[in-house]
Amino acid sequence: MSTPPAQNQLRKITRLPRLSGLSRLLINASPLLLGTAFAAVSNPTPATAQQLAIGYQTIGRNQAARTAIDVEVYSGRATAIDFSQTDEVIIYTLIADPSRVILNTDAQLDSGNAKTLFLRPIQPLDFPGTTTAPITNLIIKTQNPAGVQRIYNFQIVHKLAPLSSLGIQIVPFTATGAKPTLNLGANRTATLDEIEIGLQIAIGKGYTEADDPVVFGVRQFLALIRNQELSIEEAATQAGVELAVLVELGKIAKERLALVVSDISLPVSRPETLPLLREWSKIPVEKLCR
Repeated sequence: MSTPPAQNQLRKITRLPRLSGLSRLLINASPLLLGTAFAAVSNPTPATAQQLAIGYQTIGRNQAARTAIDVEVYSGRATAIDFSQTDEVIIYTLIADPSRVILNTDAQLDSGNAKTLFLRPIQPLDFPGTTTAPITNLIIKTQNPAGVQRIYNFQIVHKLAPLSSLGIQIVPFTATGAKPTLNLGANRTATLDEIEIGLQIAIGKGYTEADDPVVFGVRQFLALIRNQELSIEEAATQAGVELAVLVELGKIAKERLALVVSDISLPVSRPETLPLLREWSKIPVEKLCR
């Protein structure tokens, strides 16, 4: 049986001097500027004039931090911007035009417990020297237990009934919960599970050492992208891992599956579309590292 191309490339790379482990994968590899964006907003269904608002609009916090989000306010009603589902607390707020909306939080800002901001429309007030706008902006700064701060920008839109939302809930992930995949070329993609499997095989077959800094970087990449709303590129940049390394690991996983699947009773007709972590768990470890 012939040796798969990705393994040949790895063996050739590992013979190069003064380059350790997976770092060698960067040689002769073309980095792919890839990444999959998450869905931005879960759209609420509008209520009729006789109905109350059906619920909150949920928005992933990374998406909310990158763009200005419309928040609707209604006469005689309070609208909430809620961070309770995240690990963030509100530490500062600023409304550019305070003449028509007042702000309250569920706890004092200096207490470290403020999680929800309430907006209430009022009759217009005259503040000498200030300017007004039909749609003004609200800035909220938050901080998590690690000290990481985020700034969110909201557009305050005054509306009449019918109500369409009770407010906005900022959540760690977008409503889809989908995770991005990495493009390997030739109409193939690799899932996060496949990248992790490729890393395990690379270590098991001696392509790299378990304590190689790049191995740590790949594991950091997987942890970031599984626990935060990040694209492939964003997570790779934060973890300090080149996309070329991730591509090679994805290829290793797919090529090893193609080699061993004929020897194992698996219901595999299209390996590219399988949830491979489940399928690989059925394969003896010694077969993966031959």
